[in-house]
Amino acid sequence: MQNELLAYYLTSKVGASCQIVAELSSVPTFGPDCCADKRLVLFDFSRPGETLESLIESDKNNIIQSDYLVLINLSTALNIEIEALHCGVRGFVYYQGGLEILVAMISAVLKSELWIPREIISELILLDRVRRKTETTTPPAGLSPREISILKSLAKGFTNAMIADTHCLSPHTVKTHVHHIFKKLHVSTRLQAAQWASEHL
Repeated sequence: MQNELLAYYLTSKVGASCQIVAELSSVPTFGPDCCADKRLVLFDFSRPGETLESLIESDKNNIIQSDYLVLINLSTALNIEIEALHCGVRGFVYYQGGLEILVAMISAVLKSELWIPREIISELILLDRVRRKTETTTPPAGLSPREISILKSLAKGFTNAMIADTHCLSPHTVKTHVHHIFKKLHVSTRLQAAQWASEHL
């Protein structure tokens, strides 16, 4: 009911054509001959147990990459924004956001802008500074920043599937990264790699 009212409001306020679907996988794809602009897809992230991993897994039609996906009714307590941005999400509207904010967001995102809080922008800038500083120093064992990130996840006990979800990679790509990590560390098991990580990272 709430989403139906929101669709009605957006149709009357901004002239948008709104369609409500239950799952991201139900968002229709463009036909092969269609040259339409990117669509704005608002995903209600308020359902119990909703996670970024489940969202990515449900994206069978590659909507996150092909269109502008914005998470609405997001709880700030989830703290998933940076990871979501890396996966291709274009913005966030929180529980406390009003209709005026929603309309402003739609205008901005349809102009190919991101709609993210200032504190997230600040965090991204700081993370970029740390990343650049890390890249100027010699990485341990010749590992790339991506390999170090995957190794840290591996050391936490993540499976390849969990690492793929966390880093927005395919399981095959993760398997390749893990193989290269083992080679560079001269180890043959995940336990040995985790022990190396605990001593050197």
